Amino acid sequence: MNSLLISGFGTSIYVEKRKLTVYNKIEGKKDEFYPHKITYDGIIIDGHTGNITFEAMRWLSKHNINLTLLNWNGQILANVMPEQPKSGKLRIKQYQKYLDSQMRFEIALNIVQVKVKQSLNLLEELSEFYESIDIVDIRKSVEKEDLFLLKIMKNSENQDISKSIKQLMTYEGRIAGIYLENLTAIFNQLNPEFNFTGRKNKTNSRNYNASDEINALLNYGYAILESEIRKAINSVGLDYSIGFLHEVNQSRTPLVYDIQELFRWIIDVSVIQLLEEKKIKKSDFIITENYHTRLGENVAKMLIEKINSNFNARYNYKNQKNYSYQIILQDNLQQLSNFISDKKKELETNIPTMTLDREDNLKLREKILSMNESERKRLGINKSTLWYIKNNLKKGKTVGIYDKVFSKIQTLQ
Repeated sequence: MNSLLISGFGTSIYVEKRKLTVYNKIEGKKDEFYPHKITYDGIIIDGHTGNITFEAMRWLSKHNINLTLLNWNGQILANVMPEQPKSGKLRIKQYQKYLDSQMRFEIALNIVQVKVKQSLNLLEELSEFYESIDIVDIRKSVEKEDLFLLKIMKNSENQDISKSIKQLMTYEGRIAGIYLENLTAIFNQLNPEFNFTGRKNKTNSRNYNASDEINALLNYGYAILESEIRKAINSVGLDYSIGFLHEVNQSRTPLVYDIQELFRWIIDVSVIQLLEEKKIKKSDFIITENYHTRLGENVAKMLIEKINSNFNARYNYKNQKNYSYQIILQDNLQQLSNFISDKKKELETNIPTMTLDREDNLKLREKILSMNESERKRLGINKSTLWYIKNNLKKGKTVGIYDKVFSKIQTLQ
């Protein structure tokens, strides 16, 4: 995943001498991309004025580049994607699986279980760096909810599918509540000025019209994820409008929402990582006349960079080579397609858990902050270096620790 953000006023996208050209008249900046040499796989337009030529749209389609147009609040207005594979038989099978109660429940259950696994893994990773996360207590709470899940699974064969799905959503919602409660504590620890209280507000249960900076970041990130999911679904030929966990509704794309659940945590950790850098403040956001919050251009670019980095991180997949989450997303959708089309008898959803590659865990922080002058001298750590690290830790920043310093501090009892 590597998306180019185009924001601001007066931007033009056109083709000139075979090259895709992005020109910002106000800034006098021009970016040019030669055919088959562009490194971006998606373009996100977050601006109110500008233009794009038909030839530029054809150029993007020929290069398999997704074009996404965002609304002011981070919602997707439109997606322009390459032509979807024509697979009538696959779609018929998809509709049949949806109408088959047990098959639908099996797929929905798989989605929920993988989402819960990924959410708990992220909390466990974060517990190494945040005292507010009591992973033992979290696991006890989840175990209680798992008893409810077992009951749902047991009753699924003998009750209406809509009731089973509703109960499954209730279980997922309870786990999501535990998850969000812990993320809320982290968000407020990192930046209490943003005053994050949760995803719900008085006008919208999902806070699409963000009332604070954290929700604006999450909304924007989820829109980027949605665009990537749409592109991946489009490439395998499935129907967006037929999901398995989320209900089919007019003007909705439930299959996109289903697959989003498997990767939503990547956006959450990207927002946390951005906040940890302490580079953004309230003045970096825009307040609309309706008192909704939206991202300024610089914040949007920084968030996209974090999302790109996390999506492109490589993990061992199926005991084979290391692959990025973007490739893993594509392969899991292909596995779903194979299951739907009866090419495979079992549904395989395999998403490697993320590992936060950081040295400044809670134990190391405690050692650093409690280090006295005699210990510093004994370990041969420069006085100014120690002061700098301590000062950043007190401010709540993440710190990169030199290998030599790290190995010395680890010897402290």
